[in-house]
Amino acid sequence: MPDHETFVDLLQERAAVHPERPALIFDTDPGPGDAGVRTVSWADLAARARQIAVLLADIVRAGDRVLVLNEPGTAFAENFLGVQHAGAIPVPAPLPDGYRRQRERLAGIAHNAQVAAVVTDAAALDAVRDWAGESGLSDVPCLAFDDIPLDRAAAWRRPAVAGSTIAFLQYTSGSTSDPKGVVVDHANLLPNLRAFNEILGGGEGVRVGGWLPMYHDFGLIGQLLAPLSRGGCSVGMSATTFLKRPATWLRLIDRHDIEISPAPNFAYDLCTRRITDEQIAGVDLSRWKRAVNGSEPVQAATLAAFGSRFAAAGLRPEAICPGYGLAEITLSVSGATIGRPPVVLTVDAEELERNVVTPVGADHPEPVRELVSSGESTPEFDIRIVDPATRLPQPPDRIGEIWLRGTSVARGYWANPEATREVFDNELADGEGGFLRTGDLGLLRDGQLYVTGRIKELLIVNGRNLYPHDIEVTVRAVDESLSRGVGAAFTVEVPHEELVVVQECRSRSLDPAGRAAVVTAVRHVLSREFGTGAVSVVLVRPGTVPRTTSGKIQRGLARMLFLTGALGTEHEELTDGVRAARRSDDRVRA
Repeated sequence: MPDHETFVDLLQERAAVHPERPALIFDTDPGPGDAGVRTVSWADLAARARQIAVLLADIVRAGDRVLVLNEPGTAFAENFLGVQHAGAIPVPAPLPDGYRRQRERLAGIAHNAQVAAVVTDAAALDAVRDWAGESGLSDVPCLAFDDIPLDRAAAWRRPAVAGSTIAFLQYTSGSTSDPKGVVVDHANLLPNLRAFNEILGGGEGVRVGGWLPMYHDFGLIGQLLAPLSRGGCSVGMSATTFLKRPATWLRLIDRHDIEISPAPNFAYDLCTRRITDEQIAGVDLSRWKRAVNGSEPVQAATLAAFGSRFAAAGLRPEAICPGYGLAEITLSVSGATIGRPPVVLTVDAEELERNVVTPVGADHPEPVRELVSSGESTPEFDIRIVDPATRLPQPPDRIGEIWLRGTSVARGYWANPEATREVFDNELADGEGGFLRTGDLGLLRDGQLYVTGRIKELLIVNGRNLYPHDIEVTVRAVDESLSRGVGAAFTVEVPHEELVVVQECRSRSLDPAGRAAVVTAVRHVLSREFGTGAVSVVLVRPGTVPRTTSGKIQRGLARMLFLTGALGTEHEELTDGVRAARRSDDRVRA
């Protein structure tokens, strides 16, 4: 297959080579039978992209931004590719829902991108128009192209697109007031698609699928564009269906012969805890070659538990694949070596808190931490581990910030030159430049990349460097009532930094004394394992801890809600300093 300069050219060429092969499959309810399955052939996908481009030609110009808002289904891919085929720039985002914060964030994206149009589904069109009106966008056309006839597809003419043409804007999980749209051009996208497929072994005709939303970079690139780039098939289902009934994900993989399926760590944990033997009776996971775990910190305990739980269904140890990526590098950086189980490094916890990595054996006394390798990167990337203060490269036993260089590094943030300069074009202390600062902490050891946390989320308590996800995982294991919920660990200045843990709890099974006992146990474990000293613990109802659409814990938002008293607290025990800080915050807001 010859190289192409843009994804538009690649798609049309693929469709000409194998027009009848399925390109998209959407399964509304994975299970026995064929009910609720929609399949779009390569010929139809390419024709729909051309037809939508023709219909958009009278509305948008080359380079205009078009917001793509769709219900789960095949229409997202058709609209996204149609916008590209019109020479415009798709901006994928979630549909407006009933939550004020999400609607405001979507409006922030639309205003930042200065969108010229919105494309959506007929079923959501009225709701989208209502949102546009309330968001000061009533003059922006809102369009739906459901089941359009393909009679005008032949009128399409290739737009003047090249490698330097912007392929899409990918908005990250930023604040409502400061949305950050990563600018990805075709020259970034195509090399990263090659890297993704090389890392995961995605060959000609590969099937990739799962429940990830298409507006998220992991879903858009990993689950949709990567298989299409190899003439394969993207198989989807609703994220809501997965969250309600996690077994549907595994049934989707079996039913549609999916080879690669990506998801964040929480999804693997959810499956391990929630799926019963009866729900997956007869499911065969032996054809699942790469169970990609990325998009949030990967937990060694989750990998081991998931592998053990579903081994009887045919899941092989070497199929479990931790990986690392971010929107600013288009998507993929690294993944576990094909044919090998994940690499896990056990290290001394106290040394880790000083940013020193000291491997230890099984006989080493507690506490220890397990670091999961995100695998080896491809030659596409130049990875350095850098002291963020001195900008000096770090030795293999030291944790630093992950800096990256390569053709997949995006062009910057849309209409935000200050943030672009800060993140995208950095120099080492010796003047060597062109590096992206990821904001992630990690190390390179024996060719393996280990990601340990985020700089902005690193907690410094009693002079110790603590990672919030380590604390959250430890807290969940304290008591059965905490095991099915998520938590958020953050610090509050009192004036020194004190740790606060907000944890979801199935508290209906506990009386007040039982809740107090759980909090006491949490405090004891954190003191023993992390040397935290005084800790404030807040128990909340399931579903209270804020998360992004991809499942990432929003610790900054959780901290704000805690300080303003906006959490639906079931039980809390606070230190005097934290209680005073919260009262002070309330007074300031009043």
